[in-house]
Amino acid sequence: MNFEVIDAMARQRRVYKIAEQIRSTIATRLLRLSDPRINMITVTSVHLSGDLRLAKIYWTATDGKKRIDEIEDGLASATGVLKRAIGSELKMKFVPELRFYYDDTLDLQEETVKLLKKVGVLKE
Repeated sequence: MNFEVIDAMARQRRVYKIAEQIRSTIATRLLRLSDPRINMITVTSVHLSGDLRLAKIYWTATDGKKRIDEIEDGLASATGVLKRAIGSELKMKFVPELRFYYDDTLDLQEETVKLLKKVGVLKE
C-alpha cells in the first residue's frame, strides 16, 4: 500500500469516529433539553463531510411521521445549544454546520413487512 491510500484510510476512520462522537453528544443533550417538541426522538446516525464542516444528523421518533414539522422546528431552535455542546465536548477547531433529516428507514421497513404479509410471503 502506498502512503496516500493509508492516509485516506486514516482520514476516513477519523471522520467516522468524530461523527459517532457528535451523534453521542447530540443524543445525550437532546435528553436533557426540556423542549416538548423534541422529546422521544432517537438520533440514528450522523454523516460528516470529509472536511468536517457539515454534519447531517438523521433522527427518528415513535410518532415522528405525524410530527415531522414540529420536531424539525424544535431541532432548529436547539441547534445553537447542540453546537456549543459539540464544541465544548469534542474540542474541535470549528463546529460543523448541523442539518437535521428525518430517517424514514423504519417506516420503509414497516411498509415492506405489511406488503409481504399482504401477498402471503410472511405469516401474521
